[in-house]
Amino acid sequence: MKILSQCRFILLALSLFFYSFVGPEDDLEEVFKQDIVIETKRIVLPEYPLAFNPGIIRWNGGILMSFRIIPDPKSTFTSLIGLVQLDNEFNVIGKPQLLKTREEKDISPSRAEDARLFTVKDRLYVTYDDCYPLKINKAGFRVYIAEIVFNNNQFELKDAECLNDFEGQSPDIREKNWVPFEFGNQMYLAYSLKPHTIFRPLLGSGSCETVERTNNSIKWPWGILRGSTSAMLDNGQYLAFFHSSTELVSAHSKGRKSLHYFMGAYTFSASPPFFITSISKDPIVGPGFYNGEEYKHYWKPVHVVFPCGYIFDHEFIWLAYGRQDHEMWVAKINKTKLYESLDPVYLTK
Repeated sequence: MKILSQCRFILLALSLFFYSFVGPEDDLEEVFKQDIVIETKRIVLPEYPLAFNPGIIRWNGGILMSFRIIPDPKSTFTSLIGLVQLDNEFNVIGKPQLLKTREEKDISPSRAEDARLFTVKDRLYVTYDDCYPLKINKAGFRVYIAEIVFNNNQFELKDAECLNDFEGQSPDIREKNWVPFEFGNQMYLAYSLKPHTIFRPLLGSGSCETVERTNNSIKWPWGILRGSTSAMLDNGQYLAFFHSSTELVSAHSKGRKSLHYFMGAYTFSASPPFFITSISKDPIVGPGFYNGEEYKHYWKPVHVVFPCGYIFDHEFIWLAYGRQDHEMWVAKINKTKLYESLDPVYLTK
């Protein structure tokens, strides 16, 4: 009981600290103003103008982008994911294609969400969230993995597999936002950030084994840390972006308490046990993250920035993110300034 009370006190203190400098009239783009984000660009698919939550990866001399759509605004239960080719300036150069995540015999509609693209041994893979077919309810979501193959100018999912057997699995927990990465020519998934728990999927069995778990000193008062992008090696460590959300009142919510999303970056060691080494001390905020076109949200009023993928070179990072559950954007980030903004993270017992 004493430990529980102490935990509640710490959470309350963090909440009070956060609310002490974000008020109902505060613009989050001013509160967290910084020069990490150089510029942003919106990507629009004429065939699917309300597509959102894009992921990106370098592919075939250009960029491959994943996206999500709600095909019928009157039936938000159904969700589809797709792929489209971009040039290196993030201009659409191909025809968008929706991916087949259901068989003809399946009676349940697709609820596929938020694809993350990554490679293992130069083979292209995707993770996405969908309803586990044996239990269609609010908590029935599971993470799926599939290889992406390109045949006859068509993208196809090969050996799509639901991961439903892993340490801590529960029918009452909605699983999503696992972080894929490659190490030693094998596929790994970061299940959580605090503690940093690493799974290795045993492909073909629908299960994962826990290979590492490290506790850390992360303090982040803007909601529970959740994975977002895949992780890639850069400067001798893995880099990935995360998101969180919390209910608050800001200038964007017009006097009402609503869910606000935040994003940040973190790094972890390049070899086991893959402990987290640094993390953003403040949310990453760029121009237009929270100010822009109003939109009737498909589930409830929220203020969303949701990163799903990135690419990089020696100087810049291009981070793909969804905005307000109906837009796709790419933020050009100064890599040096991003790394300078990270605080060190220490191992704890």
